[in-house]
Parts: sequence; structure tokens; C-alpha cells
Amino acid sequence: MSSTAIGGLEPRRRAKVCGEILSVESYALPWVRTDAEVGDGTGTVLLRFMGRAEVPGLIPGRRIVAEGTPALRDGTVVIHNPLYEFAAG
Repeated sequence: MSSTAIGGLEPRRRAKVCGEILSVESYALPWVRTDAEVGDGTGTVLLRFMGRAEVPGLIPGRRIVAEGTPALRDGTVVIHNPLYEFAAG
């Protein structure tokens, strides 16, 4: 599967994105999760890792390739529990 520009993501249509991690935040309430905001110059997407208080290697400035099905939540594009790998560069 080839990469899709983040700005071109469509809800409920599986996609692969590549970009730079802009921020990472972990939450305990109302449920345990780690959110990573990823941008590629065309837009941003929130990668949400449910049930994970942290994700090793998920740090701002690192490049990531993620695949999943985007959803629109309160005006934000979110991919829940994406498949991911860290990219070189």
C-alpha cells in the first residue's frame, strides 16, 4: 500500500501515512491511552494507542509510518491502534 498525504485522508478508508511525530501525550483518565500527533506538511493526524500508557520509541521529531482506518472525532482525524514502524531519516 502506498502512502497517502495526511491532508487527503478520508474517514473510514484504510490508509498508510508517513510523517514526523510532532507531540506525544499519555493519559490515565478517562482511559489509558497514548496520543501522537503526526504531520507531513499537508495536515496532521492523531495516532491513538488505546490501553497503552507509553509506546517505546514514540518521541517528537522521529519519523513514523502508520497504517489504519482514520475516523473524524470532534474535528480531528484519528487513527486508533495503527500498525506502525519507525522510518529512517
